[in-house]
Amino acid sequence: MTHTRGFTLIELMIVIVIIGILFAFALPSYQSSVLRGHRADAQGILMSISAREERFLAQNNTYTTDINTAAGLNMGTTTSNNGYYNLTVAACGGGSIATCYLLTATATGGQATDTDCATITLTSTGVTSGTTANCW
Repeated sequence: MTHTRGFTLIELMIVIVIIGILFAFALPSYQSSVLRGHRADAQGILMSISAREERFLAQNNTYTTDINTAAGLNMGTTTSNNGYYNLTVAACGGGSIATCYLLTATATGGQATDTDCATITLTSTGVTSGTTANCW
């Protein structure tokens, strides 16, 4: 009597089904972790712009909405370092740009699927916020 080695088709299909089930649970969790990790891109650049705004205020006695050119904050771009967020600066609610600012990072590209933190903000008074409370 000879014994053959190997797997039957049923055993192979069971393994494929188990791998499929594990993948179905792991992929959304992984994607969520990646999106949360990319939020650091927005947080870091907002803090950097905030520091530049304070320096600009010390030199010019006003804040600026120009984050791109040398006449403003000289960032050279209106996107975050890794390109996951578009950046804007505006006067804060109820004030003028001379006295306060509101920095906003809006998710773009693949990061736009991060509905929990589609926008992340920072004000001149240090108040942080986002679409949900978990953005900072």
